[in-house]
Amino acid sequence: MADEDKAQDTAPAKQRGGIMHAIALGCALALALGGIGAAAWRLGLGNVGQRADAAIDPARGGGRRLAGDGALEPMDPFIANLSDDDGHRYLKATIQVEFYDSVVPPEFHGRLPQARDMLLTLFSSKNFAEVRTPQGKAVLREEIVNRLNTVLNQDAVKAVYFTEFIVQ
Repeated sequence: MADEDKAQDTAPAKQRGGIMHAIALGCALALALGGIGAAAWRLGLGNVGQRADAAIDPARGGGRRLAGDGALEPMDPFIANLSDDDGHRYLKATIQVEFYDSVVPPEFHGRLPQARDMLLTLFSSKNFAEVRTPQGKAVLREEIVNRLNTVLNQDAVKAVYFTEFIVQ
């Protein structure tokens, strides 16, 4: 009889432990899925299909762009000697060009050699004092926009952004 009492006492304990383990496992799974979902939302992976379609279809704003803004197009880095008296300073700058339209104008790529020439000439005409301050960089941005629009023969460039700016 004592053996039967022990068997009855352990059966509910095993059953309770199994239920508690199942509940704990379910909670852990829910937390893990919630964390993955939050990370995906935070990284902007919720609308991957929309982004891929937009990148392929120019009519839907293809090219490099941010939602609601004009198309963004990176340019290769520029390295130019500054016009300081000692002649030992140079500038390295990488820019992204933002256009008014959601699509990069087709003539932009055809005119890249002229655009790079105009910008290299502009960079090499500057000295260290002109480009080291935030105000100097703002003036330089405006001059870049004006030169790019001149090359394109239209008011297509909205802004430029420095993604790298080194003066040494």
